[in-house]
Amino acid sequence: MLNPTEAAEKASELYEIRNRERKRLDTIRLYLQGRPELTYLPPDTPRELQALAKMARVPLMKLIVNATTQQMFVDGYQSADTEAADTIWREIWQSNRWDKKQIPLHKSTAAYGVAYGAILPAADDDAPPVIRPLSARKMTAAYGDDDEWPEYALEQRKDGTWWLYDDTGVYELRRIDKPVRRPGKTTIVFEQVGFTEHEQDVCPVVRYLADEDLDDPVQGDIEPNMTLQDQINLCTLHLLVAQHYGAHGRKILIGKMMESVEKQLKSSASTLLAINAHPSDFAVEELSQTQLDGFIAARESAARFAAAISQTPTHELLGTLSNLAAASLVEVRESTARKVAERKVMIGESHEQLLGQAGTLLGIPVDPAARVRWKRLIDARAVQFVELLGLLAEKLGVPEEALWQETPFSDATVAEWRAMAAEQQPASVTPVETPTLVPLTDVTAPTEDDDTTEVTTS
Repeated sequence: MLNPTEAAEKASELYEIRNRERKRLDTIRLYLQGRPELTYLPPDTPRELQALAKMARVPLMKLIVNATTQQMFVDGYQSADTEAADTIWREIWQSNRWDKKQIPLHKSTAAYGVAYGAILPAADDDAPPVIRPLSARKMTAAYGDDDEWPEYALEQRKDGTWWLYDDTGVYELRRIDKPVRRPGKTTIVFEQVGFTEHEQDVCPVVRYLADEDLDDPVQGDIEPNMTLQDQINLCTLHLLVAQHYGAHGRKILIGKMMESVEKQLKSSASTLLAINAHPSDFAVEELSQTQLDGFIAARESAARFAAAISQTPTHELLGTLSNLAAASLVEVRESTARKVAERKVMIGESHEQLLGQAGTLLGIPVDPAARVRWKRLIDARAVQFVELLGLLAEKLGVPEEALWQETPFSDATVAEWRAMAAEQQPASVTPVETPTLVPLTDVTAPTEDDDTTEVTTS
């Protein structure tokens, strides 16, 4: 446990790391929102061109993020201990409403390359543990030799406070008005105002990564495509300028300038122009309209490069779905399917780490073999997969109930099926013992040796 001075110093160190990352993360956010800075315009650009430049920003980055995250939904948790898995799923995942909260977590991971989940015990003893998703813009974590759990993490709260996490508890901090500057050391910008134990033996922050590399820092889906987004925006600006200034043919009068301002205004406002002058005093030249095909083709080319780099179906960025057959549609989504499968492995491990650690607050030991179940989207491929499962049951004799878990339906749906199947099974009837009937031929008459008493009536 840190004393107040150590907590303030450690938080200030993480705050410096956060400030170094903040500019990069804010830039990514601008691209995600579809409004990057117009760096290609000179300072003295006329307002008319500035307005066209703002209109020229095409928000493709959000489409790239959604193309992956809209295929990723966790809808189950499995473990060797079925009862424990059901408890964790019900008391932690469902109680914290993570069916909904997983969506912004996945989007933040895809956009920035990293996101976080925090695990804390509930304030009320009867309430379940609390798990919260956090963006990289709100959480900064520092790791040591252990890549699974950070040594410290700093969270910016909505109420203006800051929380420092370590392996003993959570330190509540606030910014001080006058930072304490120390030559050659970290400037202190916080002071501790509270402390709460989190009842865990690790710093309870789980990192979600969009990718993993042994050499280079992880990037999300936005950074590799920023340059192409700028190219698309610039090409769109040229297209709008060509439309605005040169889409229509124009006639130019070359000759003496009109001396009267009134005549100039009348000539500009009228579609019919009459000039009382000698024919040799002026000449009429005609400019053809600007061809826009080249600008459109260049913009589509940049969008195709962005689709290839981000493994996004090209037709989703260009809107050319009408020209694709059903078989071709499956092929163009193959690259995205591989990306989604890899992303599920990366994020799935973090979900399992989060739920396993949160389960310890309920007294459930961590099961290394536990795993989350990803919801399969029901499309043409899913239908074919279900048909394949039917062949396995029919041709190979695999029990049908054993294959239900592989269908693209939630664990809750499969559990209902199992309960319904159990109810439909005929109840076992205990057989009633039937008395053995002895044939009459086997009955013998009594002999003299039998101990029988003969009764005679007179």
